[in-house]
Amino acid sequence: METSEQKKRPTGMTILLVLSFINACWNIFRSVVMYVTTPRLAEMLDSGAFEEMMQPFSAMGEDFTKSMNDTINVLTQINPNYYLILLALFVVSLMGVRRMFKNDKRGFHLYSISQICMLIAHSVYVYPLQKPSPFTSDLLLTAVFIFLYYLYFKRMELANDLPQNPE
Repeated sequence: METSEQKKRPTGMTILLVLSFINACWNIFRSVVMYVTTPRLAEMLDSGAFEEMMQPFSAMGEDFTKSMNDTINVLTQINPNYYLILLALFVVSLMGVRRMFKNDKRGFHLYSISQICMLIAHSVYVYPLQKPSPFTSDLLLTAVFIFLYYLYFKRMELANDLPQNPE
C-alpha cells in the first residue's frame, strides 16, 4: 500500500507539468489559428494588402516594418499542413502531461515522443527557412524538460523499491 508521502509530487515537478500544460494548450490554439490564417496571409502579401496594413506602423521605423515583412514572408512559406502536424503532436503531448499529473509513467513516454517528433517537424518545415536556426535552443529546452521528467520518474521508481517501515 502506498503512503501519502510516495504519492506526493514534488513542487518542482508540479511547476514543470503546469508549464508543459500551458505550453501544449497555447500551441494547440496557435496551430489551429496558424493553419487557418497562413493561406490568407499569403494572399495579403501577394496582393500588397499587407504593406497597406503596415502603413500606420511606419512611424516605428524602417527596421520594424522590414522585420515584420520578413516574418510574414517566412510564415507564408511554411506548408499549412505543418500546423496540422503540430496540432496532433501537441494533443499527444497534452495527453502525456495529463498522465504524468496522475504519476503514470506512460505519460512521460507520450510526452517525450511527441516532443522529439516536433523537433523533427520543425527541422523539416521551419528551420531551413530561418537564419539563424533556433534548433540548438529548441533542442536544449526539450532535452531539459525530458531529462527532468525522467529524473522524477526514476526517483519515484527508487522510492517505490524501498522497503516499507512496518508499523
